[in-house]
Amino acid sequence: MVRRKLTNMKRSAVLAIFLAIPGLVMGAALTGPLSLNGGPGQNVAVGFCTGQPIGGHQCIDFDWVGTASGTPQVVTSGTVDGTGNSSVFNITNSFAGNNGGTSTQVHVHDLESDLEPVGGPGSSNLANFMTFNFDPWTVTLTEIQAGNDGTAGCSAGLAAGSQFCSPPGSAFNEQNSCPVGVTSASQCTVTISITMYGTSNDGSGNLSSMVGSYQTTFAGTIFQIINQDIALGEQVETSNSGTFAFTPASGVPEPATLSLIGAGLLGLGLARRARRRL
Repeated sequence: MVRRKLTNMKRSAVLAIFLAIPGLVMGAALTGPLSLNGGPGQNVAVGFCTGQPIGGHQCIDFDWVGTASGTPQVVTSGTVDGTGNSSVFNITNSFAGNNGGTSTQVHVHDLESDLEPVGGPGSSNLANFMTFNFDPWTVTLTEIQAGNDGTAGCSAGLAAGSQFCSPPGSAFNEQNSCPVGVTSASQCTVTISITMYGTSNDGSGNLSSMVGSYQTTFAGTIFQIINQDIALGEQVETSNSGTFAFTPASGVPEPATLSLIGAGLLGLGLARRARRRL
């Protein structure tokens, strides 16, 4: 009976370690680029959420519908929010096929800085951030990374080549691309991206960590103008297309995982110690 008890203790300890290392029990992770194109009249808008004062919560509205004018396109009508229903984007590449699926559309949920703040593991817990129309995959957003391009170039003047900026406290990595001999911001293009972390679920409860990024472009402008408009309380609109890129995260255990591993190792140690006393 004692031997059976020891055996059960060892089995429990091994099980604790096994469950603590998701890579041992995960299904296939989502991986690769996901190119998206929105439906007619549907675009993406960024800025202080409608009804918020300057300096209030910011929203990324993936299903914004309204009108905008100027360069960059400044919202003149329509509600920019971060809590609306998920929008539908058409998948325009073979992402689904590469992941063994058949989906042709994906739902992407809006973001709001108060509900999904920037920085810190676990800061942004948004279940069903992404869902697919024909496949059971879902993506839960767990962290939006702070921009890492620095602030040094944010106030620089118009220049040829590339300039970089991450506004203080934002998730945005911004890059200007201007031609040699540039004389006007209308000759430039701005690329803006954000990096996020989360977990993907294959629909059967198999979880895998993921690193993802979203990227979109503004034509005929520079980030200095975009940032100034937003600072003044404007909301800006970009195209209804963008790219998400997924890379399975390498396995550095989180604190909770480390605790489980420690508990498992402790269980093995106690089982061995008890056996020596017999």
